Amino acid sequence: MRDLLLWGHISFAMIWIGSQIGVHFLSARIRKASPDLLLEHIKGVEWLGNRVQGPAALLVLLCGIGLVIVDEYGFTRLWILLGIVGFVVVMGIAGGYLVPQTRQILRLAGEHGLDAPDVQAKIASVLRVSTIDSVLMILIVLDMVAKPTL
Repeated sequence: MRDLLLWGHISFAMIWIGSQIGVHFLSARIRKASPDLLLEHIKGVEWLGNRVQGPAALLVLLCGIGLVIVDEYGFTRLWILLGIVGFVVVMGIAGGYLVPQTRQILRLAGEHGLDAPDVQAKIASVLRVSTIDSVLMILIVLDMVAKPTL
């Protein structure tokens, strides 16, 4: 059971984090392309987040909790607590900021066009916050590998 949980934890983390970082780089590149391409990309990012990244993140959490239980680590070890706090922060950024802002960008782009200054400002803001989110994800992986203690 442990091996299956570990495989799931690592595999779903690769899907979640890898797709996040890939989307981030593509977004920066596509932003310079045509508005129609950018709009379709934003719709694709929303689709990916809802149908791939969100479920993968949930499976990372569930497999991680399963590993802690099966390995009898307990939830008080520093690296486990940092991983959980990191997960909550990353999901808070995604659910509390990135998802609503992406929806607002799509709505505003439909009303005012993608070239509108307020739409472009929101896109730039989402890319900045997405960078922070991606860095936090990488730090969570570092935490899982290094397993710091007090």
